[in-house]
Amino acid sequence: MKSDAKRAMTGACIALFGNMGLNSTFSVFLPYFTAEWGEENMAKIALAATCGCIMTFLCSTFLFKPLLKKLRPRTVFAVCGVLAVIYCMINSFASSIPMVILAGLFGGVNLAFGTHAMGVVAITPYFGDFGAKVSSRIAIVLASASVGATAFSFLPGALFGVMSWRQVYYVIAAVVLLCDAAAFLILPKTESAGGDAQGAEQTGQIPGLTRKQALATPAFWLVFFGILFLSIAYLGITTYMTSLLKAYGMPETRAAYMQGIMQGVGILFVFLGGAITNKLGVKGLILITAVPVVSGALIYALVYPNAAVMWLAVVCSVLCVTGAMTSNICPVITAVLFGNRELNAINPIFSGGAFWGGAALATQIIGNIITGTQSFANGYIAAAAICAAGVVLLFLALAVSPMKKAKA
Repeated sequence: MKSDAKRAMTGACIALFGNMGLNSTFSVFLPYFTAEWGEENMAKIALAATCGCIMTFLCSTFLFKPLLKKLRPRTVFAVCGVLAVIYCMINSFASSIPMVILAGLFGGVNLAFGTHAMGVVAITPYFGDFGAKVSSRIAIVLASASVGATAFSFLPGALFGVMSWRQVYYVIAAVVLLCDAAAFLILPKTESAGGDAQGAEQTGQIPGLTRKQALATPAFWLVFFGILFLSIAYLGITTYMTSLLKAYGMPETRAAYMQGIMQGVGILFVFLGGAITNKLGVKGLILITAVPVVSGALIYALVYPNAAVMWLAVVCSVLCVTGAMTSNICPVITAVLFGNRELNAINPIFSGGAFWGGAALATQIIGNIITGTQSFANGYIAAAAICAAGVVLLFLALAVSPMKKAKA
């Protein structure tokens, strides 16, 4: 693998580590926000995540392609460092729920350009250098995001005992800023963020559909809503995981560590996503992503309340965390259904749009079910049903693949 390809991959991994880590902290801080402004306002506080993810959705869908034609990945990551600091400082000084929601908006823009979609784009110009190992290289980059989510889940838990939750945000801001600065220095200077898999000048020779053509197919919308449903389920489960564990008697610090354990196991699954795709194809990847999530959510809903033991929480978390591979599904199913011709125009809508649009809806759909019925079980049963519906939509999309018609 060439030097520039290694640098691009290393820089993308470091940036995703920091920026995805920042995103993972909201659920850890949620119990402290609710303690500040009341448990009855939990769904309102969760609007911070909702509004942030809406911003991610809008940026990924409408701003991503035109901006990346002009900006380089290293420039975008520099901007992400600034956005991360703003996000953390607003949360640290927040005196009301609207301030937390405002912070969420800045976090949403950071999320759009600093995580899944941006990480793939940073390495896309080097797909030719990766050869047959493209899927595994994408999996490594995405796995670095899960590493960050894990580390940043443990970090607050370790610091809560020695400083206030507001002060913890200073540490998080410093770490993310260092990660983005490192990515800025490591990423190659010569490649634009909008580069195609084999060079912009060859775009017309790459098989596949344009974004405009893809948008006109039923498969596109089936994938969009399929990923949306998987995201609602997985991110709804993870957002309220710490609160659920606390509600059933787990100490705050241990509940925060459980979030870290869950994210840590997710690293393995995201990394294995590439190998699973190579061995079992995209259908196998979808099933291995979603079936354990459904099982874990149902066990959490129907069994855990009557047991509330640590080992069962670990088992459920390990099952649910396979949902992290939803991020692997996005670029893989894009290539399968629409080819690589405009991968960087189509994939961001799924990985940055549908995925984080799902996160925006998850906090409200699952959160309002939990608060409206006063039952975490009902929220998790709903998550399981939504996840199953997403699987059905993705398989329908594969059944009507536009690329199958093109080859025929």
